[in-house]
Amino acid sequence: KAQLTLSSRLQLVALEAMEGRKGTVALYNYRTGELLCALTTPNYDPDEVPDLGQDLTGEYEGVYMNRFTQSVYIPGSIFKIVTTAAALEEIDDIREQTFKCTGTQEYGKYDVTCEKKHGTLTFESAMAQSCNCAYAQIVEQLGAENLKKYVKQFNVTQRLSFDGVPTAAGNFDITDASPVQIAWSGIGQHNDQINPARFLTFMGAIANDGLEVMPHLMQRITNSNRQTYRAKAVTGDRIMSQKAAQELQQMMRNNVVEKYGADSFPDLTVCAKTGTAQVGGEKEANAMFAGFVLDEEYPIAFFAAVEDSGYGSKVCIPIISKLLETCMEVL
Repeated sequence: KAQLTLSSRLQLVALEAMEGRKGTVALYNYRTGELLCALTTPNYDPDEVPDLGQDLTGEYEGVYMNRFTQSVYIPGSIFKIVTTAAALEEIDDIREQTFKCTGTQEYGKYDVTCEKKHGTLTFESAMAQSCNCAYAQIVEQLGAENLKKYVKQFNVTQRLSFDGVPTAAGNFDITDASPVQIAWSGIGQHNDQINPARFLTFMGAIANDGLEVMPHLMQRITNSNRQTYRAKAVTGDRIMSQKAAQELQQMMRNNVVEKYGADSFPDLTVCAKTGTAQVGGEKEANAMFAGFVLDEEYPIAFFAAVEDSGYGSKVCIPIISKLLETCMEVL
């Protein structure tokens, strides 16, 4: 008999909150590694397997792919968490710097653009406002080699394996990239790709003061009333300094308080970053949201990606809000 770490109640709440949209939503305990929710949609009733050859609606497109473990997504602005962490590690005075946003950061005949002119921003407010122009300036200070070094150090694009399940690898390739392409890579576009399970673990490491705890799905196995396996927390690498992790916690908390609204997560100290990932073509952007809870009773990291749906703040925050509310009851 096998017992999983997943909560059926959280899985159901996540499924209902997705409202038929494609994507993935996940929560895990970043102290124990227990995966509490790992939803992938679309899904189907095993008693009524869909006939994909007859499906002209696209409703079941990708139904046999586990988006949590097998997929990769363009991260959009949630990747600014990576760039922020790199800047905290590498640039001594980054917290004291200011950045000017006129709506456009020019690179010859190509530009990095913002949705609006943000004016003068601190490092903290640049993250809260998700200012592309400010982050282009931060990437310039970091330089391409440092950016690559920290992406590797943070394990953001590395494959993850738990309970015998390997995940897809992400991608961060700025080989022969132009300055504007390097800037967009630090912003989470260009050809960046991240795997949800790995990025969830990255969120847990930040909450854990820079130390990774690997997720797991299998809780215990019993055979003839004898327990043959019981999961234990598996600690991975220290991917960043405690100082950088704690500063990043503070900045991500500021995002919630100053930008998203702490009232979306009553009674919880949520730290997070939204993303709106442009995927090209005629599709809407993918909505993204990643973060964690800094409360001793609820050590939860989370990740949400909702495809072809628009802004992360509008689409993903209500989903995670419902899940965290239920999670408080489940735990």
